[in-house]
Amino acid sequence: MAETLLTILTAHLLGDFILQTDWMVKHKQHFGVLLLHASIVTTVSYLLLGAFHWQILLVIFLMHFGIDAIKVCRMADSLLLFLIDQCVHLLVLVGLAGLFADTATSGWWGTSLQSELYEWYFASMSLLSGLILAVPAGGILVGKAINPLMKEIGDDDIKGLEKGGQYIGWLERFLVLLLLLINQPTGIGFLIAAKSILRFGEIKDTGQRKVAEYIIIGTFLSFSWALLISVLTQRVIQYWLSS
Repeated sequence: MAETLLTILTAHLLGDFILQTDWMVKHKQHFGVLLLHASIVTTVSYLLLGAFHWQILLVIFLMHFGIDAIKVCRMADSLLLFLIDQCVHLLVLVGLAGLFADTATSGWWGTSLQSELYEWYFASMSLLSGLILAVPAGGILVGKAINPLMKEIGDDDIKGLEKGGQYIGWLERFLVLLLLLINQPTGIGFLIAAKSILRFGEIKDTGQRKVAEYIIIGTFLSFSWALLISVLTQRVIQYWLSS
């Protein structure tokens, strides 16, 4: 079951956060874009499973097409909607893995790879999933969480590069993941200190308390999410390599 769950979860993360472009997100209300997105996730699932298991692939296709259609047509974008969306996807994937537990092990990858390569294949997928969850998915999560605060301070109070904050968040969460995976957790403290000095150095006016609090909240949310995903990723990788 673990192999199948990890495989289809990785495919879901790739399809939702890597292979789904900004253009697709903006135009997902169109039937063709929804069809394209669902087809991409289904194809990636097939490739990673190494087996044409039509029940799993059909459910994955209908899930992504149906849930996204409901989301973009009937609901306003928010943190709660994002969490519900991902939880529903996860529950369906867990159900599929439970019903068809041996799909990944009986597929091409499971039967063709030697024992050591087999372990590294799933360890690599664990690393990839952790990287996606920590960096791009974490950016969306943190962004939606602090977006309501932006209404209080206004866009004009925080000026910088167009996507500067996004790239900084990606880099910091990637570095947290890297530092934990190479067993150098003390480096995370220096990373937090360095970011605090650089970001708060931008605030010259002592009256900009709202901006300072906005930055603090975003920073702690970003690092907390990165630490959580990094620890989980490390444990999952160790599970595969020690099994």
